[in-house]
This record gives sequence, structure tokens and C-alpha cells, in this order.
Amino acid sequence: MKLSGDVLADFSCRFGSRWSVPEYRQIELYTKKKKLAFSDDDTNATDNSQVKGTLSTGVAFMLLETFLASQDPLLMEGMNSWQRYLALPRKTNTEKLVAEVYRILRMLKIAMSHKNGLLEARDGLIRVSCVFERCALSLNITTAGIALLESFVFYYLDSFRQPYGTAYVEAMLMQYFTDIVAEVKKFSDEDRILYQFRQARQFNRHFRFDCDNPKYKHQDDFLILDIGEMYSDCARYPIDFFLVLDDILHIVPAEALTDKKIPLSELGKWKAQTANGNELPSHFCMRFGRETMVSGLPMT
Repeated sequence: MKLSGDVLADFSCRFGSRWSVPEYRQIELYTKKKKLAFSDDDTNATDNSQVKGTLSTGVAFMLLETFLASQDPLLMEGMNSWQRYLALPRKTNTEKLVAEVYRILRMLKIAMSHKNGLLEARDGLIRVSCVFERCALSLNITTAGIALLESFVFYYLDSFRQPYGTAYVEAMLMQYFTDIVAEVKKFSDEDRILYQFRQARQFNRHFRFDCDNPKYKHQDDFLILDIGEMYSDCARYPIDFFLVLDDILHIVPAEALTDKKIPLSELGKWKAQTANGNELPSHFCMRFGRETMVSGLPMT
């Protein structure tokens, strides 16, 4: 059975990036006073594998820092990492979110590279600590939080080749960050506490449904979408409506609707970012398959 487990683990590592598997994260509904019992078989091996898994977090930090430096090379020239964090732009919510994720990743990077840094997996947490430039850095975070940090970086950097508008990207990153904060159990750096954000709307980051043929109508100052009752729960059916209005493509998430409608004045927030008018990137083609049905022929 161990051989089978090792084969499955390798299979998942090599090919699992496209899978739709459940995401497991702990939730505390009340103060916990009991702990579950766990087998101590291969405990050290398991803990070591969790620590090794954080190496990809160092790559995420490198990619993010390289991108941020490329936006204004002179801004971050000759600065240490904390000064770079302070110098990051914060004009938009997205920029503020990115700055805070940079701040968390910075602590992991320092712990991994500094001679006095400590990085260990214990009691279900990745524990990071280091005395750096006369400041005690400390971070306790779950493995799910580590994965969310890396996912945040990937989504943000990948968003520049995607057609989703700034409001959509902000909503997605806000949900990522909200979930990241829930996985941080201890945090302390030069400024001690993370920046707090007010989340305007819950946003389903786990999966999305694409709808490229929505029915809608204009009424007063609203755009009203024809959504059946079965699909009206945006938590269960987080639908992205691809709407072409006045030859302009909009991608409107279900979470932006109230009673299945959205003010016309707010549509501009959801304008798609496309290079050629309302044309989607070519890699979207496989997401909108259509089979022309011929009357009288079987589906097979």
C-alpha cells in the first residue's frame, strides 16, 4: 500500500494542477478545548515534506518582487526589503493587497535565507521566526495559507494577460487575502500587525461558471438579467456573465448583482480588458464549446 501511496503522490505532483479536488481548510466556530488524536507514524517525514513544500513560496516572492521592481526600477533601488514594502504603491485596493502579500512572503523568504532563520512544521502549522536587523519576525501559518499565498501571486501576475477587468481582479484578490488572513495564526514584524481590509462582497474563488449567452433587458436605470431560480444563488452558482453591450465586452460576476440586476452606471467597472475590441484571448476558446444540434439526429 505504501508503494501505491507513493505512486499517487508522484502522480498528483506531476499532473494535479488541472484537477478539481476539494480544498480543505480548518474553521473554528468556537473556542477549541479538545484536540483530535493523530497517529505518530512517519511524523518527522511528514513535517519535513511540509517544510520542503515552502520552497516554492520563495519562488513566488522572487517573481512578485521582480515584477514590482520592473514597474519602477528606480523606486526600489538600494533599499532593503522593509523599505521596499513601504515604497510600494497603494493607490488602489489591489495595490494595497499586493503590498500586504509581499510583506508576508518577505518574512518567509528571510527565514529561509538568513543564517538565524527558523522554519519548521509543528502542530499543524508552519512556524517562521528570525531576528532580522534587530527586529523579531514571527509568523505561524497553515499549509493551506502557504498555498493561498502562492495562488494569490500567480493569479495577480497572470491577471495581466486575462480579460477580466480591474474590479473583477480586485474582488478575486480580496477574497484570496481574506482567506489568507484566516490561516495566519501569529504575525509580527516591524509594524507588528497586518493591514485590515473591509470586504465589499463575498466572492467565490474556488470555481466559476461562464455564461456567454445571457438574456437581459433594460429597465429604468438598471440592467436586469434573466436568471432562473435554480441558478439565482450566487454562492452555489458563481456565474460570470459575458455581456456585449454597445460592442463592448463586459464580464459581470453574479456577486455584483442585487435581485438579478445591476445599475447601468456600474457596468463600466466590469468592462473587459481586451486588446481587440470585444474579442477574448484565444486560450478562452475551449471554455465556450458549442455543438450544433441537428434535429432528428441522436445525441451520440
